[in-house]
Amino acid sequence: MGFSNKISRIAICVVVLLLRLSANSQTTFPEIKNLYSFSLVNAATRSKSEQTFGDKQLENSSGLAHGFNFHYTRVLHPSFDVAAGVGVGIFPVSFSLAPGDDPIYAGPLRSYFGNLYYKGFSRVELLTSFRKQLLDHYLLRAQLGAGLIYYGGLNFSSKGTVATDTTQFALVYYDLNLQFEKQVKPFITVGFDLVKTLQNKDLLGLRISYDHSFRNAFDGTYTLNGMTSGGNYYNKGHYLNVALTYTLTRSKHLQTVRELQKDPSLDKKSAKKAARKNRRYIDPKSMFINASAGMGFGKSIIKNDPNGAFVSHGSSSFLPRLAFEKGIKNQFYWELGYHSQLFWDVQKFSFVNYSWSAVSAFYAHQLSGGALYRWILPNHYNVLNFHAGLTCGFHTENGGANGSGNFSGVSDGNPFSIQYTATSKIHSNVISSLYFGFSKDFRIINNLYLSLSFRQQIGLIKVFETTYTYSGLNLPYTEGVRSQINGTSKDYQLGIKVKI
Repeated sequence: MGFSNKISRIAICVVVLLLRLSANSQTTFPEIKNLYSFSLVNAATRSKSEQTFGDKQLENSSGLAHGFNFHYTRVLHPSFDVAAGVGVGIFPVSFSLAPGDDPIYAGPLRSYFGNLYYKGFSRVELLTSFRKQLLDHYLLRAQLGAGLIYYGGLNFSSKGTVATDTTQFALVYYDLNLQFEKQVKPFITVGFDLVKTLQNKDLLGLRISYDHSFRNAFDGTYTLNGMTSGGNYYNKGHYLNVALTYTLTRSKHLQTVRELQKDPSLDKKSAKKAARKNRRYIDPKSMFINASAGMGFGKSIIKNDPNGAFVSHGSSSFLPRLAFEKGIKNQFYWELGYHSQLFWDVQKFSFVNYSWSAVSAFYAHQLSGGALYRWILPNHYNVLNFHAGLTCGFHTENGGANGSGNFSGVSDGNPFSIQYTATSKIHSNVISSLYFGFSKDFRIINNLYLSLSFRQQIGLIKVFETTYTYSGLNLPYTEGVRSQINGTSKDYQLGIKVKI
């Protein structure tokens, strides 16, 4: 039996189970027809390799995708609803070499993050759910649906080179080339959702689901050990998802409006406006905890390149952050935080517009402290939050590396060629920067907010440096070109903020 037939049988079994769950189902959940849900999703996916020649093979690699989804649900019956959803996320492009095939292998964790990249995606889906009351405040939903996912077009390449000294040609110990096709990819999804009714009548759910795609997320090829071995590398686009979902029922808000309407001076419109203003109010001395995650784009800064062959550029890495805020007065707060980030030594040439290469330089742990100002309107609407402060941290990398390479091609109809040598060195295990940025909080319930933020860090200490010498077509012999990492970074974050 083919795998697609197995999936079809599983789907039929789930439908039968849903119908049985719905039979004689009763619910004490809020009798509201329109529900609005927000979900934070972590999804496991697996990339696989197929050896076609040689005696070495790229290893299979598992990774985590991260996403944020919004669903509108229409309750058609206490035991049945339908939903439409949209979502965005980041897809892990990860690969792994066997320890014996990786000359810079530094353990499984470092190897994983050192060969991890992310690709954005968007998705839409339609779901049908059957609901079964378990206890007074718990509901089980079984869901079946279908959708489309779009990764966008991208040609991704990564290459690793190593040389014992600068007089030898570099050995290409791996060369990976992947392609994301610019087309939508259909999938089906099946899952279960355990939902709890909160005191404010909103719903908190934990959903486990499986997405089965009918087209690969990406396809590609690889070679190892100087092209002596190689094969295919692909990801089928299947996901095992775990999602934390918060659903707005607006029950408490509607109850507050009804209470305010008992005042004869307030009509329904005025009562709604007053309820919104009361709900937005935040005590100026409140305290918040913010747990967030996103992407950090650490920058390699080029200095002393008279020919402009190299350009400053950044590369992304996953960046988790935990922060604490405490109000002082007049909407001013002080804030403390911790975050960690992988910084990349990025190599980008000026004559190539959309391509660069990068190797991991160091993984930094950073503490931050500063001030925050909330821009609040008279109706208690929080427009934006403004942040500024200082970070200080450390990393544990030591030593350096030597290498060489060559790069040639055609750009805008003009041929180019460059040969270079590179020497990398750690200059400091301490990292420090100034930061400024802004954030926007979206209230979910009384004390729970969804937070979007941007932060610009300006590095203060030279931490890592690569020195280049090069020559090439229309390029004279040049030495002393430096690429420095000092902690300069742009960070984009999505998080959950709780008022305590």
